[in-house]
Amino acid sequence: MRDDNGNIIQRVDTWRRVDASGNTNDESVLNPLYNATLNSFNRQGYTEVLNNFAGDFDLGNGLRLRGQVSLMKRMNTADEFISPMANEFYNYSTDRTDEKGSYESYYNNELQWDANVRLNWLRRIGKSDFNVVGGTNIRTENMDERSFTAIGFPNDRFQSVGFAKGYAENASPYSSLALSRLFGAFLSTNYSYDNRFLMDATVRMDGSSKFGDNNRTAPFWSFGLGWNVHNESWFQNDVINLFRLRATTGLTGSVNFAPYMSTTTYTYDQTNWYSSGIGASVRNYGNEDLTWQKTQNTDVGIDLGLFNDRITLSPRLYYKLTKDILTDLTVAPSTGFASYKENLGDMENKGFEINFNAIPIRNKDWTLSLMANLVRNENKIVRISNSLKSYNDRVDEEQQEQENLGVPFLRFKEGQSVDAIYAVPSLGIDPESGREVYLNRHGSLTYDWNARDITVVAVATPKLEGFFGGTLRYKQLTAVAYFQARMGAKMYNQTLVDRVENADPRYNVDSRVLAEKWKNPGDVTFYKSIQDQGQTRVSSRFIMPDNLLALQSVFLSYDFETAWVQKMSLSRLRLGLTANDIFRMSTVRQERGINYPFARSISFSLQAAL
Repeated sequence: MRDDNGNIIQRVDTWRRVDASGNTNDESVLNPLYNATLNSFNRQGYTEVLNNFAGDFDLGNGLRLRGQVSLMKRMNTADEFISPMANEFYNYSTDRTDEKGSYESYYNNELQWDANVRLNWLRRIGKSDFNVVGGTNIRTENMDERSFTAIGFPNDRFQSVGFAKGYAENASPYSSLALSRLFGAFLSTNYSYDNRFLMDATVRMDGSSKFGDNNRTAPFWSFGLGWNVHNESWFQNDVINLFRLRATTGLTGSVNFAPYMSTTTYTYDQTNWYSSGIGASVRNYGNEDLTWQKTQNTDVGIDLGLFNDRITLSPRLYYKLTKDILTDLTVAPSTGFASYKENLGDMENKGFEINFNAIPIRNKDWTLSLMANLVRNENKIVRISNSLKSYNDRVDEEQQEQENLGVPFLRFKEGQSVDAIYAVPSLGIDPESGREVYLNRHGSLTYDWNARDITVVAVATPKLEGFFGGTLRYKQLTAVAYFQARMGAKMYNQTLVDRVENADPRYNVDSRVLAEKWKNPGDVTFYKSIQDQGQTRVSSRFIMPDNLLALQSVFLSYDFETAWVQKMSLSRLRLGLTANDIFRMSTVRQERGINYPFARSISFSLQAAL
């Protein structure tokens, strides 16, 4: 990596490749550490301004009028300069000297505002409590995005974009403008009789500019019932202070996609000028029949409080049926565009969730509170559209392309999970030959990989997942910790495929490329023969258990004594420490490489209030 004087060198070796005809080709092996000695940089900036304005008016007789307007302004900037002396320009020929070095600039300006007005009627009549709310809301989102890349810098010290020679060949600045609006009206009612029987009901109508002319608006609703058993005269229990039975059902909608997907749009092509003006090509195929993705939610649960809420437990069972799933449908490039938005079918989710809270210690000096959340979810595709069936057929064809052989593609099949992983079943590496042994669709063993043998080999959804943690307070000192846990999940380890199995051993590679691959007959290895430089096919060999226990966050704080703080004309003074991703125990090694390393963050804060 260094010369005799300790300086980092750029070229560390030269490989000579000999083809079948005996022709040679020399390739330089470059030191990735060399780039760190240059004046390249990657700078990012982020500014966000939030403003909320609200008014609350008491009109008498239980009527109250509320209004709120919120505005959010967000600006993102990013500038990346790559020195002309960097490794990626090393092999540029002499006639491309003025193309070395690049400067990429990105700017994004977002403006969102949300306004709502609500009229609330709250009244008690006898043993009945009424709470009726009606209102309307409108939301607008505007995003302006721009970027450009300039090339050709004279040397490593000239980092300003003004020193660039120009743009790359056939390149130009990029810009995008996205505008959408959502409008809705609703009516909600809450009713309680003697604080024993509870009822909630809501109806609303929403309209969004993101959908086609035929389906801009859609109705949604919810309904729930509850029974406070603990308030019944016949229920007397010294241990249970809260015992509530509840059930809810409702219909919700989703609009999480770009605002122009329902409208056919075009992109101006600056390389095509005609006598009548600039040329344009299709950017997006508009689907005027695009409709809301709707989810029918149903759940039943129990709220249980013990020992004056020192222990609370809330288990629930749920069932969700999502209709008209919105997704991007890939089409043939010959159509002029890569994909379009479509409603592709129905999917169901079912499972259970348990929330637990406990306060085992609570006195003047000490407080200890514990919490846990446990979730089990299963999903299944109930119905797919004809267009999605065609998509599955095209995926099988694309899977056989050279660049896609080692990547598991997403498929949608009725009766299967949306998180299913599709690959060819594998029995591992043959110790005698170093070749992978597959199990074909007929149940026979073979060395030959075939896309028609691809089937569901695993499901990524964990059997159980959740969070747990707690808060410990001693006088003015507070400590909070939260853990994440996951069991029974599966994953396709793409990192091993790209960085070990298919890595070229002539370059800077993982040590496993040389140490753990098959070399001689009789070797029992996980990886194929080191002599095999071909593309690894997608198979179940790289399916791995994805179990996890991680300490997500830790928060420590100390509140200074009130008497001492008041001498400083303050009402509160707090010193805090926040740490994220403290440790991680997983059955899958966290491998992110040098471009996106695993990071642990620790931050300190000082909060003062007058």
